[in-house]
Amino acid sequence: MLKRILHIALMLFVAACCQAQIDDLQRDYFRAQNFVLHGEPDSAVAIWQSHEDVEEFLLCYADYLIAGEDYMSALEVSRKMEKMNPSEAQFRMAKIYAGMGFAEESVEYLGKHLSGKNARTYSQIIRCREFESINRTAEWREFWETPRYSKSDEAFADAEYNISQQHYDYALEILDAMTNSKSSRLNYLYAKAYLGMENYSQAMKYAELANSRDKDVVALRFAIQKASGNYAAAYETGKLLLAADRYNAENLIDFAEVCMSQKKYLEARRYTGRYLQCFPDNEKALFLDSRLALFAEYKDDALVEVSQLIEQNPSNAEYFKMRGELYYGYDMWKLASYDFAMALDITPDDARLNYMMGMCWYNRASYEKACFYWRRAATGKSREAAEMYYQYCEEE
Repeated sequence: MLKRILHIALMLFVAACCQAQIDDLQRDYFRAQNFVLHGEPDSAVAIWQSHEDVEEFLLCYADYLIAGEDYMSALEVSRKMEKMNPSEAQFRMAKIYAGMGFAEESVEYLGKHLSGKNARTYSQIIRCREFESINRTAEWREFWETPRYSKSDEAFADAEYNISQQHYDYALEILDAMTNSKSSRLNYLYAKAYLGMENYSQAMKYAELANSRDKDVVALRFAIQKASGNYAAAYETGKLLLAADRYNAENLIDFAEVCMSQKKYLEARRYTGRYLQCFPDNEKALFLDSRLALFAEYKDDALVEVSQLIEQNPSNAEYFKMRGELYYGYDMWKLASYDFAMALDITPDDARLNYMMGMCWYNRASYEKACFYWRRAATGKSREAAEMYYQYCEEE
């Protein structure tokens, strides 16, 4: 019995260590993204170089070097990646050699990429600027003389392009014509088209028929459930998505929104907190976390974050309104009235704001001003304001 308990304890310890390592990798990956966003590539490079045994970090590093036309360094990084993910490494080597003007080597690696799994479509390939260096060469022409795609692959690419352009009916026509195909990709594209058309029942029907282990399908199912308001199902699917696609930072925010809809405020803040640890000035994440803090009764946290939002974006009335209500809850009438005034400058006809402004002046014993704002609010059909006006201002 003791051995069994020790074995279980050891398993739990190992699982906790593995999760901690995953969390650390995710944090570093997102921190590097933030450094790039803020024009600090040297800091991002230092992080990528410290994790050269992790595929996702090598991919980012190689793409950064290719974008900067540091082709020799990019080639070295891509060769390290070849054992981890041959297809992605081969595609990058094709781009690198194209950028260097070596058409023969480029098409050789491009051919290897196209013969493997998860190959890119022709339209994706020709949009890469590196191939412009060789697209007039004999090697490039000869390479494409050999058919590289089946008719179904071309149809899938066409349908996907039309979905991206919101031409959903035309995409469905293309997919309907593929009567001989029963592939997961067909069902995935049907689901994606119906999601764009907001036909959620049909979208989910096809998403369930697609390969559920694929992270893109899991993400699509999550998007359908979230868009249709099926938050209980989205919560369960979201947990699968976080595990399947852990290097997509937006998944943290999307899942936090679902947690909020389920009133799991503290759980949601774990995900917004993880996001903000790496992207501390992201407006969407700050606003979401400030709302979560308010719902969870962490008003001081909410006050700090909404003040940061106002500093970043002083043109958003919602931020002033939110901070004003927080000050109002602390009986800080003067500060609250200042924020309500700022919000009213942006949205002067907001009945709720006018009512709250009237309450601030009432609590500051300035009844004439209180009546002025209650009258404006009552005009905007605020029942609360009308009651206050008739009780305290009728004689005026």
